[in-house]
Amino acid sequence: MQFNSAGNTLCSRYDATMTSPNNTRNVIELLLSAIESRDLRAIRSALHPSATWQNVPHASVQGREAVMALLANIVCWSDKVQWDVVSVAIENNMGWLERLDRFWLAGEEHCVACNGIFTIDPETQTVLSVRDYVDLGEWRSRVGPVLADFSGRSPAAVVRRHVAAVARRDPVAMAADYTLNAVLERPGTCHEGWYAIADYFDSVPSRLAGRELTFGSMDAMGSDRINLPWHITEGVDAVVSGHDTFQIVAGSIAHQVTVLSEGDF
Repeated sequence: MQFNSAGNTLCSRYDATMTSPNNTRNVIELLLSAIESRDLRAIRSALHPSATWQNVPHASVQGREAVMALLANIVCWSDKVQWDVVSVAIENNMGWLERLDRFWLAGEEHCVACNGIFTIDPETQTVLSVRDYVDLGEWRSRVGPVLADFSGRSPAAVVRRHVAAVARRDPVAMAADYTLNAVLERPGTCHEGWYAIADYFDSVPSRLAGRELTFGSMDAMGSDRINLPWHITEGVDAVVSGHDTFQIVAGSIAHQVTVLSEGDF
């Protein structure tokens, strides 16, 4: 997120139901930074439970969980997100932001110019509503086919992208290919939903520290499942081995079962 030096405030007066322009700016910046992080947990925390998001002229999406569903696909499927703020004006609880929203999908940058009106809730320090004005026809003509390609990916392609994220030890990227209601089953525990799965992946880099993770060959199990064996070594010693079975729905991991041959990591 980049604000230029032309940012200004329209009014600095406020009453007990309002907030300072600087505070409004900070709350909006927190949401934009969260979007750039591609971490759905951070985005959700920056939104009010009753948040709404409208891409004019379409109807407003009502409620934080509906907004998360709106944002999740393009945010998670992007390798990088950067929202450059061209100009900003703040008055009390409201901000007007002219932006260039940039997404890198499958190695190619896609950008769209937006003019958004943000309102915040001073009590919870979260964004209450976003109303974006954007040429959706042009945007969808360029990005629609890319998102369709992602949703139509083969199970093997989905798992390969996930494995690459594990190899980079990038927890947010590890979680990126899971659906919002995905389930990850491990011996003795079950992580339900994207947020819980992301919390688990936060622990993986430290679990693998000083160890080498090697994946075997993927084995297709019907049209929607992949079995992937792996083993972990530390020096010359084997630590643990096992295999994962992934179920893929519409280009994302909906269910994963981890089976351990011995030990754990």
